[in-house]
Amino acid sequence: MKCPRCGLIVTDEIPKCKGCNFSIADLERKIKKIPKRSGYVNDFAELLSEDNKKKIEDHLIQFHKDTGGEMVVVTIKSTKPLKPSEYIFWLFNRWQVGGESHAGLMLLLAISERRIESEVGYSWEHIITDSESGEVLNDHVVPLLKEGKFAEALYSGVEKLAEIIKQAKSFSEEENSL
Repeated sequence: MKCPRCGLIVTDEIPKCKGCNFSIADLERKIKKIPKRSGYVNDFAELLSEDNKKKIEDHLIQFHKDTGGEMVVVTIKSTKPLKPSEYIFWLFNRWQVGGESHAGLMLLLAISERRIESEVGYSWEHIITDSESGEVLNDHVVPLLKEGKFAEALYSGVEKLAEIIKQAKSFSEEENSL
């Protein structure tokens, strides 16, 4: 995965960034309370109705069955004392989204910071790039967030990202078959 500060690669094997000396351990020391994961939708900011949460969760359960990977949605009131990009990087790794191979993607909506972020696990960086996930957020999520439609925004992002990943994985599997 890319360092949230300088963009160089940081992995389990390379836990300290060679470009800026960033490490997950540095972030760990700043966090006072570690949020407990509760499935694929973690609505710590309490933005979603139970029906909306279930709709997104059901989509992500099916996505996991279809791809073997994980997509996790997190809403939080604030990421302070971290920047949203640092927080999502830390949380993605802390929760081990996508297992040891990091075959996963996380969406983070930080309310106080007015930011939506995505983190792509390094096993999927060849399937969906940071710029592609950023385009999805800008085109399909941000406009709905600006209207205050949090559930619709998150569902739209999940749906579009899942579609891109499924298509890429399907193409990749076809390419490798005889």
